[in-house]
Amino acid sequence: MSKLAYQESSLVTSLFEQARQLQIELGCPPEKIAVTPNGIRVENLQNISGKLPEDEDKINIGAVLRVTPIKDVKTMIQAFGFAKAKEPRLKLWIMGPWDEDEEYAKECFDLAEALDLSNDVEFTGRINIKDYLGRMDMTILTSISEGQPLTILESYAAHKPVIATDVGNCHGLVLWRKMMIFGPAGIITHIMNVEEIAQAMVEMAQKKEMRLEMGENGYRRVMAKYRVEYMQKTYWEIYRDFAHNMKVEWSEPPVMVPAE
Repeated sequence: MSKLAYQESSLVTSLFEQARQLQIELGCPPEKIAVTPNGIRVENLQNISGKLPEDEDKINIGAVLRVTPIKDVKTMIQAFGFAKAKEPRLKLWIMGPWDEDEEYAKECFDLAEALDLSNDVEFTGRINIKDYLGRMDMTILTSISEGQPLTILESYAAHKPVIATDVGNCHGLVLWRKMMIFGPAGIITHIMNVEEIAQAMVEMAQKKEMRLEMGENGYRRVMAKYRVEYMQKTYWEIYRDFAHNMKVEWSEPPVMVPAE
């Protein structure tokens, strides 16, 4: 089916360069592929509230995710336990629904309790991230599979650095070489590597200047490439070109990208 789609299509879109390379390996002609990154509404995470008085002596790590096996929350909790032993100020906030896989969620709750982390790991359930993201010092994603995670972009919009496993486009979002003029925006680890993830938590917690600089680098990255207006403009141009090629009238107004 994919070969047929590649053969008959006029244009194939990929979210990021690694996905484009995979499509080429699967038989898609390179000239047909355009990279069209996702984008977010950066303004939705501007001027959000910061830390609360109860957070002042804490270093908060936020994980915005569904509590499911593919997000590998168990590895995150285990790594946090080791990191907490080295840096007592750490607190982990797991923010997202757990009703998709209630059995796995219970295993995560039980793991936190077994590791004596019940007071240090907060499962919030479904939330509005605007109410929490400003309280975080960093965010984390320990998935075993991803595409181009919007949670990383949302973290950047809030000036927060990221710890992420090397899956999907996480490496590109955090360390993409073509955007290294902005510097790294976090730390990349191997999947299911408790030691690496724990060390990344400790390093980010103990190096405040590095953490703040990475957060600003992330903000510059999202502003330069991943605003929703850039995505809308790209697709506007794609459909305009299709209309012209098919000799169909195109009257949609162009998408305007606001100045920073």
